[in-house]
Amino acid sequence: MFWKFDLNTTSHVDKLLDKEDVTLEELMDEDDVLQECKAQNRRLLDFLCQQHCMEQLVTLITHEPPLDMDEKVRFK
Repeated sequence: MFWKFDLNTTSHVDKLLDKEDVTLEELMDEDDVLQECKAQNRRLLDFLCQQHCMEQLVTLITHEPPLDMDEKVRFK
């Protein structure tokens, strides 16, 4: 009965990348984004290498988050 199962699974990251207006924040909120990078997901890597994403990533790692931001989001 294995033919009843859909073995063609699409990751949540790929589903997000299918959206036309996906944001870096949406992708970064996904739990498996790091695993997808390690698996060399070409679509994800191409998205992350875009100029505006690289600038956002650099800003995220070089600036402290605002103190009034929700703690869960601040230290994610």
